[in-house]
Amino acid sequence: MKTTFLKKVLGLFGFAVIGLMVAVTSGYAQDLPMVGFLFSGRSVGNTGQATVPLVGIRYTGECPGEQVASARSRFYSKTTRPAPELRAVIRNVTFGFPGETKPFTDREYFNGDVSEDFDIRFGDEHKGRFLAVRPGENQFEYEIKRGNQVLESGGFTASFEERTIEQNRSARNVWREKKYCRRYDKKKKRCIDEDVHGYYERTCGQ
Repeated sequence: MKTTFLKKVLGLFGFAVIGLMVAVTSGYAQDLPMVGFLFSGRSVGNTGQATVPLVGIRYTGECPGEQVASARSRFYSKTTRPAPELRAVIRNVTFGFPGETKPFTDREYFNGDVSEDFDIRFGDEHKGRFLAVRPGENQFEYEIKRGNQVLESGGFTASFEERTIEQNRSARNVWREKKYCRRYDKKKKRCIDEDVHGYYERTCGQ
């Protein structure tokens, strides 16, 4: 349900494409920048580069908590199209990240028009399918590779801002069972008379 709700929220903010050229003015490929990130939704129609909202959720009610602000994205290049054995490596080279290794994501670039998807979120480190960014403008460098051979490389910028919405979240009733062995057969090494006690537990988790 969280995923469905977040998709609806992201739909309100529209479609954002970030790259070397101006932001999209329609949903057609010829209007896209030459290289950048593609986010699901509809066209924003701006004449300048669009700021991408990363939407987080603050839960209230019986089950308070937070869902980290993030957005699902894909990388694309109109110069080098996806093909078998290709991968796209995108690094966030924005100044200020700690450590020697800048945040990056290494995604399949095999099929269709775009890369394997990944999640963009605020933070300092690369972890799995997540690409860390900072509020405001970020600088990215990319490589499209086949093995160790670099077919295309370059850079682009993208700007991000955090938006938080509140959602009431209620606990739910989950059926639980506890089993008690009344009689155990030592020879067969199993319970031969079992009592099952069922009850509902109100919980915020699974």
